[in-house]
Amino acid sequence: MKDGIYLLTFKSQDKDFGSGILVVDDSVVNGGDITYSYNGIIEENRLVLSLNKHNVNVHSLFGDFGSLKLNLSFQENNQGYILHGNVENLQSVPLLVQEKLIGKVE
Repeated sequence: MKDGIYLLTFKSQDKDFGSGILVVDDSVVNGGDITYSYNGIIEENRLVLSLNKHNVNVHSLFGDFGSLKLNLSFQENNQGYILHGNVENLQSVPLLVQEKLIGKVE
């Protein structure tokens, strides 16, 4: 995955359920949204992303977990990347994430 600032759109079961920002810098990723902060690493075509809930007042599709780990594989497309995967230990919730490049890391 190329370095950059990305807009994320999360989908599951054909429904949008959130968006966030992800910054990729030399295979290290950080970001967040209204509910979670994100930290992770890129290994080949796989993104392992840890989510930590910072806003307990917002309902999450994932339930009341304070922290989660997402395992996502990705493919490049004309706007950025498409990621597929699931929440670790919660494979019943398939995820699709659209990742659109919106800026450069400087």
